[in-house]
Amino acid sequence: MAILLLLFSIAIGLATFIENSYDTITARVLIFSAKWFELILLLLMINFSYNIKRYGLFSKKKLSMLLIHIGFIVVILGAGVTRYIGYEGVMLIPEKESANEIFSADPYFQIFAHNDNQQFIFTDKLFFTPLTDDQFNYQFDFPNNSKFEVTCTNRIINAKEVLRTNVADGDKLLELVFPGRENVYIKEGESVKKGQTWLSFNTNDRTDAIKFFEDDSGFFIYSPYDLIRTDMANLSVEDRQKSMAEIPMDTLQRDSLHTIGLRNLINIAGTQIMVSTIHPRAKMEIISSDDADLPDAFELTLAFAGQTKNIVMYGGAGLQPKPTMEKLGGWFFQLAYGAKKIDLPFEILLQDFRLLKYPGSESPSSYESDLTIIDTSNNKTDDYNLFMNHVVDYGGYRFFQSSYDWSNDQAKQAGFEPDITILSVNHDFWGTWLSYIGYLLLAIGFIGTLLNKNSRFLQVRKKIVKIRKNRFKQLFLLPLFFGLSSYAQNYSPVDANHADSLGKFLVQSFEGRIQPLHTLAYDIFHKVSKKDRFTVNDSIEVDAMQVCVDFMIDSDFWTNQKIIYVKKGTGVADSLGIQGKYASIKDFLDTNGQEKLLKQLQISFNKKDINKNVFDKELIKANERFNILIQLMYGDLIKVFPIKDDPNNKWVSWSDKNANLPIAMGGHKESGITLSKIWLTYLNDVSEAKKNDDYSSANSMLLTMKSIQRLLADKTILPSDKMVNLEIYYNQKSIFNSLKNYYGILAVFLLLFSFIDALIANRKTHLFKVFNAILWVLIFCLAATFIYHTYGLGLRWKITGHAPWSNGYEALTFIAWGSVLAGMLFIRNSKITLAATSLLAFFILMTAGHSSFDPQLTNLQPVLKSYWLMIHVACITISYGFLGLGFILGLINLFTYLFKRASNAVRLNGVISELTYINEMTLTIGLVLATIGTFLGGIWANESWGRYWGWDAKETWALVIVLTYAIILHFRLIPGMRGRYIFNVASVLGFSSVLMTFIGVNYYLSKGLHSYARGETPIFPIWAWFTILIIIELIVLAGWNKNRFSENSKQRNFYNLLGFITSLGSAFIYTFAIAKNLFSLKIIIESTIHLLVLPMIISGLVSLIWKAKYGNQPPSGILLMIISLAVMISYALSNVLYSTGV
Repeated sequence: MAILLLLFSIAIGLATFIENSYDTITARVLIFSAKWFELILLLLMINFSYNIKRYGLFSKKKLSMLLIHIGFIVVILGAGVTRYIGYEGVMLIPEKESANEIFSADPYFQIFAHNDNQQFIFTDKLFFTPLTDDQFNYQFDFPNNSKFEVTCTNRIINAKEVLRTNVADGDKLLELVFPGRENVYIKEGESVKKGQTWLSFNTNDRTDAIKFFEDDSGFFIYSPYDLIRTDMANLSVEDRQKSMAEIPMDTLQRDSLHTIGLRNLINIAGTQIMVSTIHPRAKMEIISSDDADLPDAFELTLAFAGQTKNIVMYGGAGLQPKPTMEKLGGWFFQLAYGAKKIDLPFEILLQDFRLLKYPGSESPSSYESDLTIIDTSNNKTDDYNLFMNHVVDYGGYRFFQSSYDWSNDQAKQAGFEPDITILSVNHDFWGTWLSYIGYLLLAIGFIGTLLNKNSRFLQVRKKIVKIRKNRFKQLFLLPLFFGLSSYAQNYSPVDANHADSLGKFLVQSFEGRIQPLHTLAYDIFHKVSKKDRFTVNDSIEVDAMQVCVDFMIDSDFWTNQKIIYVKKGTGVADSLGIQGKYASIKDFLDTNGQEKLLKQLQISFNKKDINKNVFDKELIKANERFNILIQLMYGDLIKVFPIKDDPNNKWVSWSDKNANLPIAMGGHKESGITLSKIWLTYLNDVSEAKKNDDYSSANSMLLTMKSIQRLLADKTILPSDKMVNLEIYYNQKSIFNSLKNYYGILAVFLLLFSFIDALIANRKTHLFKVFNAILWVLIFCLAATFIYHTYGLGLRWKITGHAPWSNGYEALTFIAWGSVLAGMLFIRNSKITLAATSLLAFFILMTAGHSSFDPQLTNLQPVLKSYWLMIHVACITISYGFLGLGFILGLINLFTYLFKRASNAVRLNGVISELTYINEMTLTIGLVLATIGTFLGGIWANESWGRYWGWDAKETWALVIVLTYAIILHFRLIPGMRGRYIFNVASVLGFSSVLMTFIGVNYYLSKGLHSYARGETPIFPIWAWFTILIIIELIVLAGWNKNRFSENSKQRNFYNLLGFITSLGSAFIYTFAIAKNLFSLKIIIESTIHLLVLPMIISGLVSLIWKAKYGNQPPSGILLMIISLAVMISYALSNVLYSTGV
């Protein structure tokens, strides 16, 4: 099974590189849709089934492993059902119209043929790639022993027709110009269909065509319809200045031959056609272009009933097919390539489509459709509201709001609202639910392996306890194991005390909650800036509440401040023309005050969610942050005035029309006094107070507004002053953000001192007592942090009025609390486990923090709005932490192998065994979380856009992680792969799959939806090459030394020679790196530290420790090897710190 898993992981990993080098279809054809790939999955399913019997998994003791194996079988079975039964498509519905057909996501070659008595239909799924043959051939048997053959001789990618004139072997062509300057060319003797109208040139083949004739006697037209002609060539100067309605026209009667001339304008039922020119010797040539929106052209040869015909068919993947028609041997043939039309058993009527925009802006924020499903067969009619992340399920079909369009280009160019909704449709009920059942079985099984007393996980834990009782290890080895210009103006901030008073003023949030303005201000700047404190003019520090009120007063200053967060590496900053990760409002505007990226934003927003790359997503989010500040500047977000007696308890801002109505005071309306004027008066008072430092008038007006607010509002929904103060206290403390830091710091020290505790054999020494006391002080600090965590949850419970697990953010903070509680329960058995749970809490709260900095303030859904996505990100992120810990434990064991000697082999083997078992437990937990997280990501994707698995590079490499560590944890069952050394090497090398998922996909695979790469791929940094060399060097040397117990001179000399060679090689590479940066002062200083100071310190420490233990100096080979490793590690780490800005 390990071989199959290895082949499977190599195949899917290779597919991501094929996709990056070519395209998604190529990766799909060569790997994901290949029969050999299906065979691997089938063999895996058979292998899982066989292993159930082989390892006796039907016993109660092995129930969790049985569920895991059955889960994988069901998942693979569900994938098979999806592939062969399920399908996806796209549905377009114009407003006030209904539709009952979708167009498939996959392309098909389609043939429809008929004569007077019979018909023939053929469809075949067909993909084309740069690495496969574009030519194809189909042969069919027709009645009367006739054979029909279709042969593709050539495919022209992104085909474009160009006119070649004065060609020796050219034909006579008539050129017509349609609206939109669309040129149509008709070859002499042929007919062309344009829209619903047939047009022909010098032929009588079709009686329903408008015929153009040209010979020596003149140029004529014959039409089955009445036509209106305007002779544009002979208009007078006066006529050219008139409107089209005033220009002389004449009517051409139907079924009569009329003389016409070039540059005559013909009106056919409202469509105007310009007769442009006749080319005597011309030819239409099809060439390939760079316009990816153009269809491909297929040059086909048709053979039937002794006749042969060469035709050109246009089409492509994702395009609605436009059939090419031909008549052969009494049969009419229609050939097409593109999406296949699929009929639905019901109709969907689009009542209304709405493209929502930010107030006062043309930037789109969201869109939605009001649908009516009409099912006549079941006599049902239901209304639905469909919008992003809110799906509609009906009759086994799932509909998603995907995109939108305009019914014609003129409406789009004129700035009209879109009137066509585009829905993604998924029909895969059984495949989806089989997969979901498989995911559930896997989750239960994996969790069971961590809890089942008969599982491998707990057996390993027992072995650790057993080893610990017989372990002898000295502490001296431990040190070797761990080895934009500002705006020119004198700025004065709003008084902090007054800002705090305003912060207690109540406001209604986007979601309708009544809360202090302080909470809204912090939410705004968490969203916009990812922080809540700012330093302006290099010295003045202000908080979010001060900036919030100042934004409405001193907009000139704040529009120049770089406070809008723009994610680095996505290309958005480059498009805005900024350096760093913060932009100002003015950075988003051009010299005319228009949004710089509006056109690109509309393109990105109009894309289907599944097709939006990292640039599109970050552009939409950056634009949202920009518009939030614009709304704040104009006060649109500050909804502080209740509408009296409103049944929905609606509150409005000062700019709302309801705020401009006279307010009712004392039972009658005060003439001229409006809520809007009161607010503007208050802002004016604050502005004056900033100048004269006298806030008495502003404070008085604030008290007045609070009184009016409580007079107009429903008293039952208003929080008390005590609750307001409590919520502000909660905001200012940032309890869970602080807890994240506390847990992270404690995890580092707990891991360090837990390892020391595990390594000291003699528990009666003074040294052990010192370290043990430090460890218990750290545990006490963790307990105090846990109590503070409990207090934070209780405080949030009291403020929100519900238990703190009702949404994704609260669930994560509660899970972090539960994980630490679990660690506390096992404190007597393993202090390392307690350290691990502290690390786990850190990662969980870090993930939760991402969503707290992305609250919903507009119609745009935040990234982590989905509950499924929140848990998916948490599981994946936490799994990275455990797999990373396994990587570190593997490195520690490999370093330990370097110091094995005949005299200490027994002691070190005990340490290596214990750490290897801990490593296995760590990787097991990481694999469980990675597997659950990966499949939860599939559920989220299916709930969002109807595809639970699409082989995107990110999800593919997430699966590679699962497969890689599944193989590693099965090494103990594979002959020749058992052993501690191989397991630790695998735990180190296996982490490369995590790095590839986290870094490689984001920056080096530019075709994926998660890719940050735009333009040129970044250069692979030299420190990364050094790190790889270090790891290879460590693995090789640890392997050489693993079984070296004797002290004979030959082995010692060989080991010294190996150390010298390693050192010389490292020095050569290092010198080359310095030479590449010869004139960099930073590099010269850094290199001096690395090459001179660091080696002296390390060599001194190693010599002292070695001499204290063995009574002599260490072998020079070992000494040089340790120095070279330390130097390269130091260089690599320093570059990592520089690159991350630390």
